[in-house]
Amino acid sequence: MTTVCFLHSTGTSPMMWASVPTERLTGATALMPSNLGYPPHDPMARGTPFQLEQEVDHLWAQLPAEGPVHLVAHSYGGLVAAKLAPRLGARLRSMVLFEPVHFGSLARSSHADPEAVREANTFRDHPTFLTDEGLGGGEAWLEGFIDYWNRPGSWARLPEPMKDFSRELGWKMFQEVRWVFRDETPFEAYATKVPLTLVKGGRSPKASRAMVDELARVNPHAAVTELEKAGHMAPLTHAAAASEVLLAHWARHGA
Repeated sequence: MTTVCFLHSTGTSPMMWASVPTERLTGATALMPSNLGYPPHDPMARGTPFQLEQEVDHLWAQLPAEGPVHLVAHSYGGLVAAKLAPRLGARLRSMVLFEPVHFGSLARSSHADPEAVREANTFRDHPTFLTDEGLGGGEAWLEGFIDYWNRPGSWARLPEPMKDFSRELGWKMFQEVRWVFRDETPFEAYATKVPLTLVKGGRSPKASRAMVDELARVNPHAAVTELEKAGHMAPLTHAAAASEVLLAHWARHGA
């Protein structure tokens, strides 16, 4: 059995992939697991310690024990995909990554756009954003996170049920964001021989675009697609275009 595993990003859910026409992934079964601490799993209580490896273990346990696997991931899910890849070994057949976030790697890179590195370091150097466990995942923190990835005022415009969803996940979201900065694995370690499609938005933050560029640098065989009118949340805001990228990849590299 061939599996296409979809990994979601911080503060979202597997529903972010709901528009993907999985019936067109001929010969494969789509698997859309939830991150640790996201519904239907128990929420992660404030103050609970978290290691990135716990996420990898959690998602690894949901993959079938045998058969080829293709990974499709967005943002934080892309970081997790990078950690799952070595475990899969020869079972990993391809990857499609929508702006995977490797902020720690970006900070170490001597090749990346200096302006993008400076943008990333505004968060690394912030006095509370990654360090204050009292504020992390709280209302002001969530507003800053949501507004960065979308645009100023996005948190204020969210319907209350969506805000409540983020509030419930706040501590886990804070832990995920910490790890995308803490993990400083060099981009060179993410070189892979499997077919790889990298996707970036034309309206995404510089740091996010630069991380795609760095992965493309160390994977010269990668197909890079830019969705000019989209931002970081392209799988949600430009679902049809994102699905077409995935289906084109599948036509080239699927089972």
